[in-house]
Amino acid sequence: MTLMSPTAMSDRNETDWAIVIGVALVAEIGLLWGVACVGLCRRRIALYRAASKAGEAGGALA
Repeated sequence: MTLMSPTAMSDRNETDWAIVIGVALVAEIGLLWGVACVGLCRRRIALYRAASKAGEAGGALA
């Protein structure tokens, strides 16, 4: 008894499943970091705009 399927026992040069999972994992982590960085940039821009408007009006941020 084996844990490999009959199609996986062939000698063809196919990509190993661990490599595929590794590439998918790296891509997912990169995508999540990208989304987090975009969100952080948007928050910084919003804070900068709020501070500049409060400075123009002579008020303070609450």
